Amino acid sequence: MKLATRLWRSTRIARAGVTLWLLYKPPDYLRRVFGLGTPSRRDRTHERAASVMLRTALDLRGVVIKVCQVIATRSDVFPPAFVRLLKQLHDAVPPQPFERIAAAVERELGRPLDAAFVEFERIPLASASLAQVHRARLRDGRAVAVKVQYPDIEEIVRTDLENIRRGCQIYERLDPQPLELLPLLTELTSHLALELDFRREADSADRVREIFRDDPSVVVPEVYREWSTSRVLTMELVDGIKVTDLDALRRAGLDPGEVVQELMRIFVRMILAAGFFQADPHPGNLFVRPNRQIVLMDFGLSKELPEGFGLGLFELMFSMMTLNEAAMIRAFRELGFATKTGDPAPFLEIARRMMRRSDTGRFEGEFTEEMTDELFEAVRENPVVRVPSDFVLVGRAFSLLSGIAHSLGHRANVLAAMGART
Repeated sequence: MKLATRLWRSTRIARAGVTLWLLYKPPDYLRRVFGLGTPSRRDRTHERAASVMLRTALDLRGVVIKVCQVIATRSDVFPPAFVRLLKQLHDAVPPQPFERIAAAVERELGRPLDAAFVEFERIPLASASLAQVHRARLRDGRAVAVKVQYPDIEEIVRTDLENIRRGCQIYERLDPQPLELLPLLTELTSHLALELDFRREADSADRVREIFRDDPSVVVPEVYREWSTSRVLTMELVDGIKVTDLDALRRAGLDPGEVVQELMRIFVRMILAAGFFQADPHPGNLFVRPNRQIVLMDFGLSKELPEGFGLGLFELMFSMMTLNEAAMIRAFRELGFATKTGDPAPFLEIARRMMRRSDTGRFEGEFTEEMTDELFEAVRENPVVRVPSDFVLVGRAFSLLSGIAHSLGHRANVLAAMGART
């Protein structure tokens, strides 16, 4: 990637950040000090802010789109304008020209396109942050979906990750925190690099399919290895209803509440029982078939959890539900949290603040975005020096599932899912 392009991406991100700050901070000050402003004006601000983020994501793609995809699932946290405008980034990113995609496939497979496929549709089924997917048919007649990595995406991701690290460094210098943010965020964002290796994604898909080998209600499309490489993934074409398409679910005779709990059961089995899970459950990766099967897609960001993690997470949930402080401390330590002095008091403060987000003052089965935000706010105010990245990814996954559930008018209850068949 040329230096000019790198500078442009950095400048574009910085300009968007300044614009968002100007949209919110000065009006907030005027409203707080002078009582100026109305709800309608606030709604217009949300519209403008969401438009800024959408334009920035579409211009830059890569990591920026990933951030906006998370925001678009949080209908219970972010204003409707954000959800409405940003949700198109799940699978409706403007595609790259077919000629570039066809050339990439031919280069990766080492043969002309028509030597591998009897059909290859020019218009993609979906376009996302790192790749786009085309419907095709192999010469033996099998209908397939071909996921093709954008030719220049590796440099884009590398540049965006550098910008995130640089921004983190600036933040820590201007506003030092007890928690060292740079190592944590660097580790978290580095998982994006793993999504660039489609061979690893194929291995992860096979592993999740094996987890549910005895469960016909879960579908993981088969990967055709002979027509796949590190940048091209050819897999079984499986249809389904997008998990957040409430009207389509109802037309198919599906109960959205049952869909939510089935989805939670699947992820509870992966996280708590198998110790390996698909860590990016946004709506573009989850589909429901009319026969009630759940289709899991896109295993680029999958994670193996350390031994004992599931038990530690269960103990944390149960201790917050029963208000058992000794068990809370033990669970935090088992999950890998640590403090500078070894004093367990910060763990109790973190748990208490998380539980304040519920009406009863105790954990009720749902890891919401508010609980996650409260956790990290409490971490910043206490001498916590290490937050395990595994916990961050699991918390993010449950937050995404919570957002999907709220968009369907339900709650994603982990405890209820644990009582379902596994």
